[in-house]
Amino acid sequence: MTQFQSRTVAFIGLGLISGSLARALRASSWNGALTAWGPREASLQRGLELGVIDHYSLELSEVLATADMVVVGAPPAATGEILKSVVNELSRLNRTPVVTDLASIKGHVIDSMACDYANFVPGHPIAGSEHSGVAFADGALFRGREVILTPLPHTAADATEQVKAMWDLTGAYIKQMGVEEHDALLAASSHMPHIVAYALTRALERDASDAMVHGGGALRDMTRIAGSDPLMWTDISVTNQTALLNAIDGFQDEMTSLRDLITSSDAAALRDYFAICRAHRRAHDDILNPLPSRDSEETA
Repeated sequence: MTQFQSRTVAFIGLGLISGSLARALRASSWNGALTAWGPREASLQRGLELGVIDHYSLELSEVLATADMVVVGAPPAATGEILKSVVNELSRLNRTPVVTDLASIKGHVIDSMACDYANFVPGHPIAGSEHSGVAFADGALFRGREVILTPLPHTAADATEQVKAMWDLTGAYIKQMGVEEHDALLAASSHMPHIVAYALTRALERDASDAMVHGGGALRDMTRIAGSDPLMWTDISVTNQTALLNAIDGFQDEMTSLRDLITSSDAAALRDYFAICRAHRRAHDDILNPLPSRDSEETA
């Protein structure tokens, strides 16, 4: 296993995911320094007070001047532009640290970045919460969870190995795939559950009978992620539009098929349908429930 060699990790944007990564590194065998930059000093100051980071600055150049690993944690719509600014500033400083990001969309980020940097390794941890902000950072968030890396043709192999080594310290497991494959898979597996939760919640909000007040565990579980950050999910819907629309179309086709079965009162066909769904879900318990005690969410 490759050893994580960075002595200083700089977080560009400090929120739930980046803060959780900082806490996970702090709790690991690694004993380097954690620094951060961001547009809102209140978040950075809160991270310092909570012990998530050791230092922060409102000057991007100051943070980049000492970083061995740079982690950009921002909404997908902004990540590409931030990465471009980071790479330009590193060029001015004549430095080439490893740079990675946490955005759940890769194609839009890379297109917006619009520049090649050999030490850039696009990344996406499949973990999160309906909460947002550094105050909710959790060092155990990534244990047993997947982190997807999408190295580009020009990405240096050593840079990819260092990003893998960093994530190894968090208890996550790492997979690699292409950018387009990532965006299509995540539209179906992560983004669609949120879209369904939002649609169900809005349907309940429109229901004059106020059906939500009679909800139990099923409704709680199905709508929990509708409490996620609206800004983030607006960004995801816009930046991964094509893949998400394809996923929505597939889901609508499935709903039509299920509606037809219910309309026909075909009990045998319905039992088969529900049995197939149950078997498929239970076959993936080890992926979806790696730590049963955690109430975690697949997200951006």
